[in-house]
Amino acid sequence: MLTTHPESRHLRHVDMQNAGMQRLVPVPSDLQPWLMAAVVVNAPAALAQSHFPAMVASMLVVRLAGQVVCRGAPVPQSAWMSASTTATVYEHSGPVQAVGLVLQPSAAAALFASARGVVNTLRPLADLVGPGWAEVEHAVRAAADDGARLQVLCDFIRQWVAPPSPCEARRQQALALLHAANDDAKDAGQRLGLSQRQFERRFVAHWGMAPKQFQVIARLNTALGSALAAPDGPVVELAVDQGYYDQSHMARDVRRLAGQPLQALVQGSRRPVTEHWPLQVGAQAQQGQLGQPPEGSASLRRR
Repeated sequence: MLTTHPESRHLRHVDMQNAGMQRLVPVPSDLQPWLMAAVVVNAPAALAQSHFPAMVASMLVVRLAGQVVCRGAPVPQSAWMSASTTATVYEHSGPVQAVGLVLQPSAAAALFASARGVVNTLRPLADLVGPGWAEVEHAVRAAADDGARLQVLCDFIRQWVAPPSPCEARRQQALALLHAANDDAKDAGQRLGLSQRQFERRFVAHWGMAPKQFQVIARLNTALGSALAAPDGPVVELAVDQGYYDQSHMARDVRRLAGQPLQALVQGSRRPVTEHWPLQVGAQAQQGQLGQPPEGSASLRRR
């Protein structure tokens, strides 16, 4: 049975009157190791698509209204959206309303064993959580407002990870792999007592992508967040700050992994109703990390 934790109560009082189509909500402090942010989306019928860049984070989403299709297949009403190695477009039918949680990169496989090694995938949350998810989803849909809905989701995560759950041990294992990946290639395995090849195989088995690919996407996510936070900043300085060889190197990664040139993404994200709202969410979540670099972005080297 779901119970309300004191740290979740502030979600009921979050200002939900923002005129934009998406609202980001800070998560309770005790859940920050697991969650980057909570989000509410109200997309009008005129918005036909949502554009997501490649990303190392994942999301839990409960859709309250509207229909969404991805790669020709309907998106489940309650879904886990995995990390991705390519830009992804979601097609809307009618106005779409949803609430969700943005998971820390290390959280997905720690929370759900069957999420280990999975990328570019949508799964019904009932498949990951099991029969208990029906009660959670019912509580979300029965809640009085968006703040209360997010409170239900946060309380679910809190109770799911509470001891004697193995989730925290699995999260620490994921973080150990990330920390090792930031070493030189020859040292990465040694940190964990593995050969380089064994380390790379273990990393792929856990994250669904090679260490270098993870770092490239983590760097892209950080660069996009920084670009949206300072849209008029010098692009050359942004590229240098993020560890790219030069501006053209960053431009190639952005186009390849986000689907459009950087300037088009920044300009598109400035509109109050935009298919690039996931970029707005990512940038705001990044700014809300209290100065902490996103998981996987530390010590990124020029690749």
